[in-house]
Amino acid sequence: MFVNKSWKKRVLAASVMAVLCMGAQALIAPQPIEAKADFSNTFDFEPHRGGRDARPENTLYSYAYAMEHGATSIECDMQLTKDGQIVMSHNPILNPDITRDKNGKYVQADKHDIRTMTVPEIKQYDVGVMNPDTEYYKLHGTTQVTHDAKIPTLDEVMQLIRDYGDKDVYLNIETKSYPDPAAGAAYKNNADAKKFVETFNTIVKKYDMENRVVLQSFDWNTLRLMKQLNPNISLSALWQEQPSWGRSSESLRAFEKEKSPWLGGLDIKDYKGNPVAAAHAIGADIISPYYPELSKQQVDEAHALGMKVVPWTVNDPKDMAMLYDMGVDGMISDKPWILRAFLEKRGAKLRQPVQNIANPYHLTPDHKTTAESKKVEGGLDAAY
Repeated sequence: MFVNKSWKKRVLAASVMAVLCMGAQALIAPQPIEAKADFSNTFDFEPHRGGRDARPENTLYSYAYAMEHGATSIECDMQLTKDGQIVMSHNPILNPDITRDKNGKYVQADKHDIRTMTVPEIKQYDVGVMNPDTEYYKLHGTTQVTHDAKIPTLDEVMQLIRDYGDKDVYLNIETKSYPDPAAGAAYKNNADAKKFVETFNTIVKKYDMENRVVLQSFDWNTLRLMKQLNPNISLSALWQEQPSWGRSSESLRAFEKEKSPWLGGLDIKDYKGNPVAAAHAIGADIISPYYPELSKQQVDEAHALGMKVVPWTVNDPKDMAMLYDMGVDGMISDKPWILRAFLEKRGAKLRQPVQNIANPYHLTPDHKTTAESKKVEGGLDAAY
């Protein structure tokens, strides 16, 4: 049977707009797409935290690794410090699985909140070597090449990119913001969202990286604030709906009376539970859900609305194949060597690696391949 593809696209776009119209009572109207970041020439190949199963996560070593393996974007995380600087860390509190003090001892849990520390204080700790006696090591350490490493500032990351001479790599960088009281200690000292975004914007403009960064977040309030402050910066709306991971891992809460604190003032019920429509309403350029929650219908809806689709965190080739066939525009992975090999086999358009073996953050060998990382039932290893 012959199907007119242009007609099919118009019908799909019309159906998506109908969903948006049903959310007419929402607090925020749909916004035009204005961002500069352009991934149209390549598949968005993103090493997670720089490639944490290959190098110490969110360090200059992992970011160098990502560039050396042709990353389209380096996925990474940032925290706002007491002295108003941005440092790169997934956890707001120093992770005892990877953090050692100046005496070489792994720190205690829940003792050192980055957001209440200055950069000089943070630099006293080392995050380059996992504790081999932990569950975290079994999940991500068995294939990792380790090296002593400090938590870098965002300025240091920008300078590393300059030093490598990589003129094309993007940063997909997350505001680690915790607006939900269920987040516990993370919520207690949550950074001021406006100050966080303003500090980020200042650094990005300092290095002339406006068209080479994507701001991603589960806290959509930071995305809204970024849109108001600098509409030239691309936005990626993260979400997850995983009750088994804990209350703070439920972003949407479509079946609850109260609005989710994660959606920047939106009520997902105003969008009939559709996160794609809600993300478009805040002006997101990209949707980025936990990959098992993504459907082909959502991919098509996002594309009809002019948004890219980049799910996280995809480590298994079977899952990569499923998502690639669904038409996603990129993937985020802890195991970039596996993802790149898969994409090359499929003929995806990729960037060429940028080598700089003289740089102090270049490490050999590539990564360990003799060991298998452990998987956790329910997929928590993807986010932990």
